[in-house]
Amino acid sequence: MTQDAQSLQDLAALNDRLMARNHALAEALNRAGKELAKAKAQISQITRPPLTFATMVRVDGSHIDDEGVRHASAEVIAGTRRMIVPIAASLNPAGLEPGRTVLLNENMVLVDQRDVDGVGTVRRVAQVLDDGRLIVEDNAGNPTVVRRATALAGVSLGPSDRVTVDPSCRLALELLPGEDDADLVLEETPDVTFADIGGLDEQIERIRDAVQLPFLHRELFERYNLNPPKGVLLYGPPGNGKTLIAKAVAHMLAEGTESGGVFLSVKGPELLNKFVGESERLIRLIFARARERAASGRPVIVFIDEMDSLLRTRGSGVSSDVETTIVPQFLAELDGVEQLDNVMVIGASNRVDMIDPAVLRPGRLDVKIRVDRPGPRQADDIIRHYLTDDLPLEHGVDAHALARVLVGDIYAQDEHRHVCDVCDEHGQWRAIHMSDVVSGAMLKNIVDRAKTRAVKASIETGAAAALSVDMLAMAAQEEFRESVDAILDADPVQWSRIAGFESGSVTRIRPAGDARTA
Repeated sequence: MTQDAQSLQDLAALNDRLMARNHALAEALNRAGKELAKAKAQISQITRPPLTFATMVRVDGSHIDDEGVRHASAEVIAGTRRMIVPIAASLNPAGLEPGRTVLLNENMVLVDQRDVDGVGTVRRVAQVLDDGRLIVEDNAGNPTVVRRATALAGVSLGPSDRVTVDPSCRLALELLPGEDDADLVLEETPDVTFADIGGLDEQIERIRDAVQLPFLHRELFERYNLNPPKGVLLYGPPGNGKTLIAKAVAHMLAEGTESGGVFLSVKGPELLNKFVGESERLIRLIFARARERAASGRPVIVFIDEMDSLLRTRGSGVSSDVETTIVPQFLAELDGVEQLDNVMVIGASNRVDMIDPAVLRPGRLDVKIRVDRPGPRQADDIIRHYLTDDLPLEHGVDAHALARVLVGDIYAQDEHRHVCDVCDEHGQWRAIHMSDVVSGAMLKNIVDRAKTRAVKASIETGAAAALSVDMLAMAAQEEFRESVDAILDADPVQWSRIAGFESGSVTRIRPAGDARTA
């Protein structure tokens, strides 16, 4: 190879190396350019001025100048600030809807429109004005006049509907679904009949006269110009059948009328709400539902259990004094301007002394029925409802004989049924026996205890065990011991009031000599 040829080959190799280096440099410059562009984009992103959320109210004005440029402005509300702002030329003012969320740039120019805000303050509609505006109220009942957003323009609204409003409370934005108050009012027709209730013949007869007669013999009541009672109060110690009587009344009306009765069971304590005015609203709702059901002529029973928890004496200082507004609201519904035709209120309470006297006066809860503790005859009647001849019984005895033996055991006035001693305000002590604290629920529980023993014995032996006198005696003894423990651990004054003793009759409780070991 000549020297010239070698030089040309070296120059070609050098050229290839330079081209490769230039290519690598170009790629590096290209990557650097991309990184620079990315950095510029990131800088632009983080330095972009913030956009402000606002609520569209209305288009304030719009015109086109001689150069063909549109000039438009809108009234918006940002927080509580009401402003007139220009609309960007890229937006058509005709497409801006009141109530929708809009965006304002750093120069306070309206540049975009979004959907209606899905969250906000809830208000209740109190009145719909003729021009479509709404009077809405907060939980305290404070009224505010608001306009409707476009989304509500064609919506039919009425009192008690709930809407969301913008932060300035000038626009109603969205209609909310109705509240589910099913957990407060149970609407049903109970299957309990008066035949299922034992030992309360006198109370049943009185409530039949108060409730059944006005609904089943309306013509006679009209003939004698006699108004049916508005309400009935069932009171007395717990566990003696007050709720059962109310359910049996509803069942009686359902069977005794062509259209059937309605039983609205109100859970009194759950009506109490920490927000001012909310409990009163729920009371209005319950009575509105009762009037609606009764409009067709159907008898409606509004049953309020634990009435003392809802309608306490005003100004007693026992609670937070929410009753100062709840009681007047209840009374306004009971005997206000709107008639309660075909509606009767039945209340149940263990503490009638705590119910406001205005609720108990004649003309409101006219009929007051005391459901007291059962005596031996009533106890035998109650036990026979749960201890029947079709059960497996001890050979040689029937259910009547077993019930008689059990009643004799429970109502014995000797030391083995001596629960405790109580002292009154005069320092006088007297003995309390099991018969003084027995209830219908306790009698049923004793029979159920004996039945449970029979079931367990049947499982062990593989054959149906017979209910015996011994099983019932052991069940009565277990119930006795639990009653002793519960009474000795209770506050004397509160226990005596709930148990139905006269005020001041119990100030101290001491155990019987062998009450815990009997």
